[in-house]
Amino acid sequence: MLGFHEGFAVLPGGFLGVDLFFVISGYLITDLLAAPWDLGGRLDLRGFWIRRARRLLPCLAVVLVTVTAAVAVFAPDQLAGLRPALLAAVTYTSNWWQGLHQQSYFSVFGPPPPLQHLWSLAIEEQFYLIWPAVLTVIICTLRSRRARVAAIWAGAAASATAMTVGYALGANPSRLYYGTDTHATALLLGAGLALGWPLRKVAAASVDDTRRWDLIGRAGLVVLAAELLFVSGGGGSAYLGGIALAAVAGGAVVVAAAGPGMVSRMLGRAPLRWVGVRSYGIYLWHWPVIALLEARAGTNATGLGIRVVETALPIALAAASWRWIEAPILRDGLGVTVRGWRAALEPVVRGARRSPGEALPALIPVAAAVVAATAVFGVFYSPSGPTLQQQLAAGIRVSAASARDHSRPLTIAKLRHYVAPQSPGSLLHPGSGQPSLLEPAWLGKRSTRRNALLRPVSARHPGRDVTAIGDSVMLAAAPELHAALPGSFINAQVSRQMSQGIALARRLASGGRLGPIVVVGLGTNGPITMGQVQALRAVAGPRRALVLVNTFVPRPWQAGVNAVLTTASRRYPDVTLANWLATIRNRTGLLWGDGVHPRPAGAVAYARMLTAAVRSAAVRLEAAAKASKPAPPASPRPAPAWNKLGP
Repeated sequence: MLGFHEGFAVLPGGFLGVDLFFVISGYLITDLLAAPWDLGGRLDLRGFWIRRARRLLPCLAVVLVTVTAAVAVFAPDQLAGLRPALLAAVTYTSNWWQGLHQQSYFSVFGPPPPLQHLWSLAIEEQFYLIWPAVLTVIICTLRSRRARVAAIWAGAAASATAMTVGYALGANPSRLYYGTDTHATALLLGAGLALGWPLRKVAAASVDDTRRWDLIGRAGLVVLAAELLFVSGGGGSAYLGGIALAAVAGGAVVVAAAGPGMVSRMLGRAPLRWVGVRSYGIYLWHWPVIALLEARAGTNATGLGIRVVETALPIALAAASWRWIEAPILRDGLGVTVRGWRAALEPVVRGARRSPGEALPALIPVAAAVVAATAVFGVFYSPSGPTLQQQLAAGIRVSAASARDHSRPLTIAKLRHYVAPQSPGSLLHPGSGQPSLLEPAWLGKRSTRRNALLRPVSARHPGRDVTAIGDSVMLAAAPELHAALPGSFINAQVSRQMSQGIALARRLASGGRLGPIVVVGLGTNGPITMGQVQALRAVAGPRRALVLVNTFVPRPWQAGVNAVLTTASRRYPDVTLANWLATIRNRTGLLWGDGVHPRPAGAVAYARMLTAAVRSAAVRLEAAAKASKPAPPASPRPAPAWNKLGP
C-alpha cells in the first residue's frame, strides 16, 4: 500500500492492501471477542474497548497534532481543508465526510489531503464500536456455529452487492468506496472466518487440514498478486467485484497464516513481524509524509531521493512512536506512562543546573510543546487570499443553487422539450399552424398564453437553455460560468466520471429538466469512449445540441479523451467541441499547483471558452431548426377564365 500511495504505476491495485487489513482486523477482533464466550460464556466488552483505546488513540493524537503543525508551517493554504478533516478524524467519521464531499481516493491532483487516509481508520473504529453489540446478538440468538457464520457472511455479501449495484446504477464512486455499508465486506468476511475457524482451532489443525489451508492460502496469494498488478481503482473493476474478490483471497491467506503450515512460516519471518507490530504507526505516518513532501516539492516529488524519504521517514517515526508512546501505554496505561515520563525528566532538570549538556533530553518535551502550540495556531489561523478548497466550495454553492432553481420541470417538461412563442433568434415558432422542430406535433394547437411562460433558445442569450454537467474543473469555474451564462443549470461534482454524467443526463431528461443545449465537461478523472459519446447523443436526441469540453490533466488518459471528443465533434453535426486544452495549455499559470484546476483568472478563461462554444452550438441548433421547418403550403392557383364560363 505504501508503494501505491507513492505512485508506483506497477502496482495499480495497491489500494487493496486496505481490504487485506480489514480481513485481518475482522478476524482478530472477532476471535478476541468470541474466545471468552466459548471458554466462559461471557463477552468482556469493557475490557475490549479499553484495550482498543490504548492501542489506537495515543498514536493518532500525536499524528494529528504533528500534521496540523506541519501544515501550518509548510502548506498553510491547506489549513482551510484541514479543519473539517480534523473534526472528522477525532469523531471517526472521516469516511463519511470524504464520501459526502466527493474527495476521490483515486483522482487526487497535486498534494493529497494529508488526513485523507484516515477514512479506513474511521471504518475500523465504527466496526469496533458497533460490532461487539451485533456479535452479542448473533451469538445469543443463533445457537449453531454454522448459522452464525452464514448470518455474518450474508452481511458481507449484502455489502458487496450494494457496492456493485450502486456502481452499475451510476452512484458516486467516492460514496461507494468510503461508505461503511458498502465497504464492510472484508471486515465481515474476516469475522465469519473467526467464528468458523478460530485461532485456537486453526493452530491445532491436523496435518491434512494444514495442507489444505496452505493450498488455499497460496491460491489467495496468487489472486492478490494478480489484483495488485491488474486492478485499478480508476475503473469499474474494483467496484464490480474486484474489492470483494480481494477480501475472499485475503481471508484464505489470513486463515492459512494462523496455522502451522508453510504460509505461516513464510509470513512469520522476523522482519515481517517487526513491520507488522509497527504497521499501525506506519499507516498513520506514511500518507501525511507523502502529502507534505508533495506540497513542498511539487512536480519534483517523484525522484529517487523523495521516494526513499517517503519510505524511510514513516517507518522511523512509527518505530519511535512504538518505542516511547504506544508500547508503554498499551502495557501500563496512560496515567502510569505519563508519570513515568515525568519521573524521567526530574533528574534531567536537576542536572541542567550543573551542566548544560545534561539538559539536552529536556529538549524533547520543549519541542513537543512547540509543536502543540503551532498546531493550535494552525487550527485558528486563516491564510489570506483564495485557495482551491475555497474556490471549489463556492462552486458547490453555485451548483446547489442552480439545482434548486431547476428543481421543477417546465410546463411541458414531461415531453422533455422546450416550447416558446415566436421571438427574434428563437428556434421555436409555435402558433404558425405547423409544429416546430422541437415541438411535438399534437402540441401545435396548445395555448400560446401557456407556452409564453416558457423561454426560447436564443443564440444571443443561450444561458437559460443550458444544462452543464461536469467534474471538479467545471466546479472550480462554476461562479464565473453562471455569471457568463445567466440562468444556466450547472451540476458539477468532484471526481465525477463519464458514466455518472450519462446517468445524470438520463435522469434530467426523464424529469423534463434537460435543456436544449447540453454541456458535458468530463474526462478529468478517467478515460472516455466513443460508445459513451454515442450514449450521450442518444440521451440528448435529435432536438438538442451537445457541447463536449475536452481536458487538460497530467494523466495518461488525456490524449485518448481528447482524441475521442475531437473525432466526435468532426463526425457529428450536433456535437460542438469546447477546447479547454487549447485555451489553457500555454497559460498554465492560470492553474492551481495541481496543474488541473483553474485559479479565479483561469475560471474566467474557462467561462469565456465555454460561452463561445455554447453560442456556436445555439447558432447551429437554430440553423438546423430553420432548415428542417416544413415549407408553408402553396396558395391555390386561380381558376382560368374559360373555366368560369358556363357550358
